[in-house]
Amino acid sequence: MSPADPLERLIADWLGNTISPEDFRILDARLRADPAARATLRRAAHLDSALRDWAARQEISAAWAGADSAKPSLASDRPLTPTASSPFRRWLWPLAAAAAVALSVATYHFGALSAPQPPTPSTRVLADGTVVELNGAAVIAADFSATERRVRLERGEAHFTVTKDAARPFTVTAAGVSVRAVGTAFNVRLADAAVEVLVTEGQVRLQPPPAAAAPGHSPSAPPAQPAAAPELMLAARQRAIVATTPATAAVAPDVATFTPSEIARVLAWQHRLLNFTATPLGEVVAALNRRNATQLVLADPELAALRVSASLRSDNIHGFVKLLETGFAMRAEPRGDAEIVLSRPP
Repeated sequence: MSPADPLERLIADWLGNTISPEDFRILDARLRADPAARATLRRAAHLDSALRDWAARQEISAAWAGADSAKPSLASDRPLTPTASSPFRRWLWPLAAAAAVALSVATYHFGALSAPQPPTPSTRVLADGTVVELNGAAVIAADFSATERRVRLERGEAHFTVTKDAARPFTVTAAGVSVRAVGTAFNVRLADAAVEVLVTEGQVRLQPPPAAAAPGHSPSAPPAQPAAAPELMLAARQRAIVATTPATAAVAPDVATFTPSEIARVLAWQHRLLNFTATPLGEVVAALNRRNATQLVLADPELAALRVSASLRSDNIHGFVKLLETGFAMRAEPRGDAEIVLSRPP
Protein backbone atom coordinates (compact mmCIF):
# COMPACT_ATOMS: atom_id res chain seq x y z
CA MET A 1 0.00 0.00 0.00
CA SER A 2 1.51 3.32 -1.03
CA PRO A 3 1.84 6.17 1.52
CA ALA A 4 -0.79 8.15 -0.41
CA ASP A 5 -3.32 5.30 -0.35
CA PRO A 6 -6.39 6.49 1.65
CA LEU A 7 -7.67 2.97 2.38
CA GLU A 8 -6.64 2.92 6.06
CA ARG A 9 -8.30 6.29 6.67
CA LEU A 10 -11.52 5.16 4.93
CA ILE A 11 -11.67 1.96 7.01
CA ALA A 12 -10.95 3.87 10.22
CA ASP A 13 -13.72 6.38 9.43
CA TRP A 14 -16.16 3.56 8.71
CA LEU A 15 -15.34 1.69 11.93
CA GLY A 16 -15.74 4.96 13.83
CA ASN A 17 -19.09 5.66 12.09
CA THR A 18 -17.80 9.01 10.78
CA ILE A 19 -17.48 8.17 7.10
CA SER A 20 -19.15 10.52 4.61
CA PRO A 21 -21.49 9.17 1.89
CA GLU A 22 -18.91 9.93 -0.82
CA ASP A 23 -16.09 8.19 1.07
CA PHE A 24 -18.46 5.30 1.77
CA ARG A 25 -19.02 4.84 -1.98
CA ILE A 26 -15.26 4.96 -2.59
CA LEU A 27 -14.59 2.38 0.13
CA ASP A 28 -17.37 0.09 -1.10
CA ALA A 29 -16.06 0.17 -4.69
CA ARG A 30 -12.50 -0.45 -3.50
CA LEU A 31 -13.50 -3.45 -1.39
CA ARG A 32 -15.50 -4.98 -4.20
CA ALA A 33 -12.63 -4.71 -6.67
CA ASP A 34 -9.50 -5.26 -4.55
CA PRO A 35 -8.87 -8.51 -2.60
CA ALA A 36 -5.95 -6.87 -0.77
CA ALA A 37 -8.28 -4.13 0.48
CA ARG A 38 -10.67 -6.79 1.78
CA ALA A 39 -7.81 -8.41 3.70
CA THR A 40 -6.94 -5.04 5.24
CA LEU A 41 -10.57 -4.56 6.29
CA ARG A 42 -10.69 -8.00 7.93
CA ARG A 43 -7.56 -7.29 9.95
CA ALA A 44 -8.76 -3.84 11.01
CA ALA A 45 -12.18 -5.16 12.00
CA HIS A 46 -10.65 -8.02 14.03
CA LEU A 47 -8.40 -5.53 15.82
CA ASP A 48 -11.31 -3.19 16.49
CA SER A 49 -13.44 -6.02 17.88
CA ALA A 50 -10.60 -7.27 20.06
CA LEU A 51 -10.08 -3.82 21.57
CA ARG A 52 -13.74 -3.57 22.42
CA ASP A 53 -13.57 -6.98 24.12
CA TRP A 54 -10.53 -5.85 26.07
CA ALA A 55 -12.24 -2.64 27.16
CA ALA A 56 -15.17 -4.70 28.42
CA ARG A 57 -12.68 -6.70 30.53
CA GLN A 58 -13.16 -9.80 28.47
CA GLU A 59 -10.32 -11.95 27.21
CA ILE A 60 -8.69 -10.24 24.26
CA SER A 61 -8.90 -12.27 21.08
CA ALA A 62 -5.73 -13.06 19.18
CA ALA A 63 -7.60 -13.94 16.02
CA TRP A 64 -6.70 -10.64 14.39
CA ALA A 65 -2.99 -11.37 14.72
CA GLY A 66 -3.02 -14.47 12.53
CA ALA A 67 -2.27 -14.42 8.82
CA ASP A 68 -5.29 -14.85 6.58
CA SER A 69 -3.62 -17.31 4.23
CA ALA A 70 -6.88 -18.65 2.80
CA LYS A 71 -7.70 -15.32 1.20
CA PRO A 72 -5.67 -12.85 -0.90
CA SER A 73 -3.79 -10.39 1.28
CA LEU A 74 -1.33 -7.55 1.10
CA ALA A 75 2.18 -8.06 -0.23
CA SER A 76 3.27 -8.78 3.33
CA ASP A 77 0.89 -11.20 5.09
CA ARG A 78 1.91 -10.25 8.61
CA PRO A 79 -0.54 -8.77 11.18
CA LEU A 80 -1.54 -5.18 10.57
CA THR A 81 0.40 -3.44 13.34
CA PRO A 82 -0.27 0.27 13.95
CA THR A 83 2.73 2.54 13.46
CA ALA A 84 3.31 6.10 14.54
CA SER A 85 2.32 7.34 11.09
CA SER A 86 -0.64 4.99 10.66
CA PRO A 87 -4.18 6.35 10.99
CA PHE A 88 -4.99 3.22 13.01
CA ARG A 89 -2.76 4.42 15.84
CA ARG A 90 -4.87 7.53 16.25
CA TRP A 91 -8.05 5.53 16.88
CA LEU A 92 -6.49 2.54 18.67
CA TRP A 93 -7.00 3.64 22.29
CA PRO A 94 -10.18 5.74 21.81
CA LEU A 95 -11.85 2.55 20.61
CA ALA A 96 -11.05 0.87 23.91
CA ALA A 97 -13.21 3.41 25.68
CA ALA A 98 -16.12 2.78 23.36
CA ALA A 99 -16.79 -0.84 24.25
CA ALA A 100 -20.48 -0.24 24.85
CA VAL A 101 -21.06 0.61 21.20
CA ALA A 102 -22.25 -2.38 19.20
CA LEU A 103 -20.09 -3.20 16.18
CA SER A 104 -21.40 -4.75 12.98
CA VAL A 105 -18.50 -6.03 10.93
CA ALA A 106 -19.14 -6.50 7.22
CA THR A 107 -17.38 -9.47 5.65
CA TYR A 108 -16.12 -9.55 2.08
CA HIS A 109 -15.79 -12.99 0.48
CA PHE A 110 -15.48 -14.17 -3.08
CA GLY A 111 -18.86 -14.10 -4.81
CA ALA A 112 -20.75 -12.81 -1.75
CA LEU A 113 -20.09 -9.22 -0.77
CA SER A 114 -21.70 -7.47 2.17
CA ALA A 115 -21.10 -3.72 2.09
CA PRO A 116 -20.37 -1.58 5.17
CA GLN A 117 -23.32 0.43 6.38
CA PRO A 118 -23.46 4.19 5.73
CA PRO A 119 -24.16 6.63 8.57
CA THR A 120 -27.64 6.20 10.05
CA PRO A 121 -30.30 8.94 10.27
CA SER A 122 -30.23 11.27 13.24
CA THR A 123 -32.56 13.85 14.80
CA ARG A 124 -31.73 17.46 15.69
CA VAL A 125 -34.04 19.86 17.52
CA LEU A 126 -33.41 23.52 16.69
CA ALA A 127 -33.65 26.41 19.15
CA ASP A 128 -37.28 27.14 18.22
CA GLY A 129 -38.39 23.51 18.65
CA THR A 130 -38.29 22.64 14.95
CA VAL A 131 -37.43 18.95 14.50
CA VAL A 132 -34.93 18.09 11.75
CA GLU A 133 -34.39 14.52 10.63
CA LEU A 134 -30.94 14.23 9.00
CA ASN A 135 -30.30 11.48 6.48
CA GLY A 136 -26.93 9.93 7.26
CA ALA A 137 -24.13 12.49 6.95
CA ALA A 138 -26.38 15.43 6.04
CA VAL A 139 -25.15 18.81 7.32
CA ILE A 140 -27.21 21.90 8.18
CA ALA A 141 -26.34 25.33 9.61
CA ALA A 142 -29.00 27.37 11.45
CA ASP A 143 -29.03 31.18 11.76
CA PHE A 144 -31.95 32.51 13.84
CA SER A 145 -32.71 36.16 14.60
CA ALA A 146 -35.58 38.11 16.14
CA THR A 147 -37.29 38.45 12.74
CA GLU A 148 -36.47 35.29 10.80
CA ARG A 149 -35.26 31.70 11.01
CA ARG A 150 -32.84 30.58 8.32
CA VAL A 151 -31.30 27.13 7.82
CA ARG A 152 -28.77 26.21 5.14
CA LEU A 153 -28.62 22.61 3.91
CA GLU A 154 -24.95 22.18 3.08
CA ARG A 155 -24.99 18.48 2.22
CA GLY A 156 -27.36 15.55 1.90
CA GLU A 157 -31.05 15.32 2.79
CA ALA A 158 -33.17 16.53 5.69
CA HIS A 159 -36.83 16.56 6.73
CA PHE A 160 -38.10 19.62 8.63
CA THR A 161 -41.12 19.68 10.95
CA VAL A 162 -41.36 23.42 11.55
CA THR A 163 -42.61 25.02 14.75
CA LYS A 164 -45.29 27.62 13.96
CA ASP A 165 -44.15 31.23 14.43
CA ALA A 166 -45.87 33.68 12.09
CA ALA A 167 -43.63 36.53 13.27
CA ARG A 168 -40.46 34.69 12.21
CA PRO A 169 -40.70 32.94 8.81
CA PHE A 170 -38.71 29.72 8.46
CA THR A 171 -36.51 29.42 5.34
CA VAL A 172 -34.30 26.58 4.15
CA THR A 173 -31.76 27.27 1.40
CA ALA A 174 -29.84 24.71 -0.66
CA ALA A 175 -27.68 25.48 -3.72
CA GLY A 176 -29.51 28.76 -4.34
CA VAL A 177 -32.99 27.25 -3.90
CA SER A 178 -35.09 28.82 -1.14
CA VAL A 179 -37.97 27.03 0.65
CA ARG A 180 -40.05 29.24 2.95
CA ALA A 181 -42.72 28.11 5.42
CA VAL A 182 -44.41 29.37 8.58
CA GLY A 183 -45.54 26.06 10.09
CA THR A 184 -45.36 22.94 7.98
CA ALA A 185 -43.31 19.82 7.22
CA PHE A 186 -41.19 19.20 4.15
CA ASN A 187 -38.20 17.24 2.89
CA VAL A 188 -35.21 18.76 1.05
CA ARG A 189 -32.57 16.73 -0.78
CA LEU A 190 -29.44 18.34 -2.24
CA ALA A 191 -28.06 16.45 -5.25
CA ASP A 192 -25.18 17.26 -7.61
CA ALA A 193 -27.28 19.16 -10.15
CA ALA A 194 -30.69 19.64 -8.54
CA VAL A 195 -32.62 20.19 -5.32
CA GLU A 196 -35.68 18.06 -4.57
CA VAL A 197 -38.41 19.43 -2.28
CA LEU A 198 -41.31 17.29 -1.03
CA VAL A 199 -44.07 18.84 1.10
CA THR A 200 -45.55 16.40 3.61
CA GLU A 201 -47.77 18.86 5.50
CA GLY A 202 -49.07 22.39 4.87
CA GLN A 203 -47.62 24.61 2.14
CA VAL A 204 -44.24 26.09 1.24
CA ARG A 205 -43.15 28.94 -1.01
CA LEU A 206 -40.39 27.76 -3.37
CA GLN A 207 -37.94 30.23 -4.93
CA PRO A 208 -35.68 28.68 -7.61
CA PRO A 209 -32.22 30.18 -8.18
CA PRO A 210 -32.04 33.10 -10.67
CA ALA A 211 -31.58 32.09 -14.30
CA ALA A 212 -28.31 33.12 -15.92
CA ALA A 213 -28.70 36.22 -18.08
CA ALA A 214 -27.84 36.16 -21.77
CA PRO A 215 -24.49 37.87 -22.63
CA GLY A 216 -24.70 41.46 -23.90
CA HIS A 217 -24.20 42.19 -27.60
CA SER A 218 -21.80 45.07 -27.01
CA PRO A 219 -18.46 44.58 -25.25
CA SER A 220 -18.95 47.95 -23.59
CA ALA A 221 -22.42 47.13 -22.32
CA PRO A 222 -22.67 46.43 -18.57
CA PRO A 223 -23.10 42.77 -17.65
CA ALA A 224 -26.74 41.73 -17.53
CA GLN A 225 -28.11 40.71 -14.15
CA PRO A 226 -29.57 37.22 -13.64
CA ALA A 227 -33.33 37.16 -14.05
CA ALA A 228 -35.29 36.31 -10.93
CA ALA A 229 -37.21 33.05 -11.31
CA PRO A 230 -40.92 33.08 -10.42
CA GLU A 231 -41.95 31.66 -7.05
CA LEU A 232 -43.96 28.48 -6.74
CA MET A 233 -46.48 27.47 -4.09
CA LEU A 234 -46.26 23.79 -3.21
CA ALA A 235 -49.02 22.08 -1.26
CA ALA A 236 -48.97 18.88 0.77
CA ARG A 237 -47.99 15.80 -1.28
CA GLN A 238 -46.37 17.92 -4.02
CA ARG A 239 -42.77 17.35 -5.01
CA ALA A 240 -40.59 19.74 -7.05
CA ILE A 241 -37.20 19.07 -8.63
CA VAL A 242 -35.26 22.28 -9.27
CA ALA A 243 -32.20 22.25 -11.54
CA THR A 244 -29.26 24.18 -10.07
CA THR A 245 -26.49 24.05 -12.68
CA PRO A 246 -25.89 27.19 -14.83
CA ALA A 247 -26.77 25.26 -17.99
CA THR A 248 -30.16 24.14 -16.65
CA ALA A 249 -31.11 26.96 -14.26
CA ALA A 250 -33.62 28.34 -16.77
CA VAL A 251 -35.52 25.02 -16.92
CA ALA A 252 -38.83 25.20 -15.07
CA PRO A 253 -39.04 23.03 -11.94
CA ASP A 254 -40.59 19.61 -12.40
CA VAL A 255 -43.66 19.50 -10.12
CA ALA A 256 -45.68 16.35 -9.41
CA THR A 257 -48.31 15.25 -6.88
CA PHE A 258 -47.36 12.09 -5.01
CA THR A 259 -49.53 9.34 -3.60
CA PRO A 260 -49.07 8.32 0.06
CA SER A 261 -47.14 5.22 -1.02
CA GLU A 262 -44.80 7.33 -3.18
CA ILE A 263 -44.19 9.68 -0.26
CA ALA A 264 -43.45 6.68 1.96
CA ARG A 265 -40.82 5.48 -0.51
CA VAL A 266 -39.12 8.90 -0.62
CA LEU A 267 -39.02 9.11 3.18
CA ALA A 268 -38.14 5.47 3.80
CA TRP A 269 -34.65 6.53 4.95
CA GLN A 270 -36.20 8.01 8.11
CA HIS A 271 -37.49 4.69 9.41
CA ARG A 272 -35.65 3.10 12.30
CA LEU A 273 -36.43 1.38 15.58
CA LEU A 274 -38.25 3.61 18.05
CA ASN A 275 -38.40 2.77 21.76
CA PHE A 276 -41.09 4.22 24.00
CA THR A 277 -41.26 3.62 27.75
CA ALA A 278 -44.33 4.95 29.59
CA THR A 279 -44.54 7.66 26.91
CA PRO A 280 -47.73 9.72 26.49
CA LEU A 281 -49.68 8.48 23.49
CA GLY A 282 -49.80 12.00 22.06
CA GLU A 283 -45.99 12.07 21.82
CA VAL A 284 -45.87 8.62 20.23
CA VAL A 285 -48.46 9.60 17.64
CA ALA A 286 -46.58 12.82 16.85
CA ALA A 287 -43.31 10.89 16.37
CA LEU A 288 -44.96 8.40 14.01
CA ASN A 289 -46.85 11.09 12.09
CA ARG A 290 -43.61 12.95 11.37
CA ARG A 291 -42.25 9.89 9.59
CA ASN A 292 -45.27 8.51 7.73
CA ALA A 293 -47.74 9.53 5.05
CA THR A 294 -50.49 7.69 6.94
CA GLN A 295 -51.47 9.93 9.86
CA LEU A 296 -52.88 8.86 13.22
CA VAL A 297 -55.64 11.07 14.66
CA LEU A 298 -56.79 10.98 18.31
CA ALA A 299 -60.55 11.50 18.35
CA ASP A 300 -60.54 12.09 22.13
CA PRO A 301 -57.93 14.62 23.37
CA GLU A 302 -57.77 12.77 26.71
CA LEU A 303 -56.19 9.80 24.92
CA ALA A 304 -53.02 11.88 24.44
CA ALA A 305 -52.16 11.40 28.13
CA LEU A 306 -52.40 7.59 27.99
CA ARG A 307 -48.93 6.13 28.61
CA VAL A 308 -47.70 3.32 26.38
CA SER A 309 -44.50 1.28 26.12
CA ALA A 310 -43.45 -0.20 22.79
CA SER A 311 -40.51 -0.91 20.50
CA LEU A 312 -41.34 -0.73 16.83
CA ARG A 313 -40.04 0.38 13.47
CA SER A 314 -41.12 3.90 12.74
CA ASP A 315 -42.96 2.79 9.58
CA ASN A 316 -44.95 0.06 11.37
CA ILE A 317 -48.10 2.14 11.71
CA HIS A 318 -50.51 -0.78 11.36
CA GLY A 319 -48.60 -2.88 13.88
CA PHE A 320 -48.85 -0.06 16.41
CA VAL A 321 -52.57 0.35 15.72
CA LYS A 322 -53.06 -3.38 16.29
CA LEU A 323 -51.22 -3.02 19.62
CA LEU A 324 -53.63 -0.28 20.69
CA GLU A 325 -56.66 -2.32 19.59
CA THR A 326 -55.62 -5.46 21.46
CA GLY A 327 -53.86 -3.96 24.47
CA PHE A 328 -56.04 -0.90 25.12
CA ALA A 329 -59.34 -1.90 23.46
CA MET A 330 -59.21 1.17 21.21
CA ARG A 331 -61.18 1.55 18.03
CA ALA A 332 -59.27 2.29 14.82
CA GLU A 333 -61.23 3.58 11.84
CA PRO A 334 -59.61 4.49 8.48
CA ARG A 335 -60.63 7.90 7.17
CA GLY A 336 -59.73 8.21 3.51
CA ASP A 337 -56.45 6.82 2.23
CA ALA A 338 -54.08 8.59 4.61
CA GLU A 339 -55.67 8.78 8.10
CA ILE A 340 -56.56 6.38 10.91
CA VAL A 341 -58.79 7.75 13.67
CA LEU A 342 -58.20 6.32 17.15
CA SER A 343 -61.02 6.51 19.70
CA ARG A 344 -62.22 4.97 22.94
CA PRO A 345 -64.35 1.83 22.74
CA PRO A 346 -68.13 2.49 22.74
